[in-house]
Amino acid sequence: MYIYPFMYEAKFIRRYKRFFVDVDTGEEVFAVHNPNTGSMKNLQIEGSPVLYTVSENKKRKLPCTLEAINISGDWVLVNTHLANRIVEASINDGEISELGDVLKVRREFTYKEGRIDFLVENERGKALVEVKNSTYFDDDACMFPDAVTTRGKKHLEVLMKAVDEGYEAYILYTCQADRPYFRCASDIDPDYCRTFEKALDHGVKALCYRTDFDKEKRSVRLLPLDKGLLRAGV
Repeated sequence: MYIYPFMYEAKFIRRYKRFFVDVDTGEEVFAVHNPNTGSMKNLQIEGSPVLYTVSENKKRKLPCTLEAINISGDWVLVNTHLANRIVEASINDGEISELGDVLKVRREFTYKEGRIDFLVENERGKALVEVKNSTYFDDDACMFPDAVTTRGKKHLEVLMKAVDEGYEAYILYTCQADRPYFRCASDIDPDYCRTFEKALDHGVKALCYRTDFDKEKRSVRLLPLDKGLLRAGV
């Protein structure tokens, strides 16, 4: 379980220059840092409640960081910089059952021409785990990506090479909306989704978990989706 720092509430006004979001506390309007590099396609609704943290680093241009946006009553965690911390806590707590009995976890593992988020050692051997944060969703499914991602495609290609070398290889999608399914967003990036399907056929395994966020406790854990992955054409 991951515990957030203390968070303050405000209202969403607008996003601009990619990394800036204006918020309104009711007493003042100011800009907070937005760490989400995606399109945030269905999250930019004026007046939506938001949560933000305040940094003690006096050198920061923007001392506050956007952490979550409330959409239709559900908190969507948007700070992608924290996704790996949440996943690491969940791995260590045994919440990712597919990884078995975890013996050791190493972050930012250098492999081939890039880095993979986690190297996990378990009773079966070694596994590579790449994490993707999903804040894009419709009524039935959370989806990834929300923008074209050549970097994401490269990660899938690296995971396929890892399978060939005897690793277990996983792509873990952390879904920020409580939906029963996950599916690849072919309407956004068909090339990524073709590579995703190829990776699954090659032995890469997709793990689909949703974040269970308790606002009062500031805690978040990962739970498996009710129905899981939808393959192309399903």
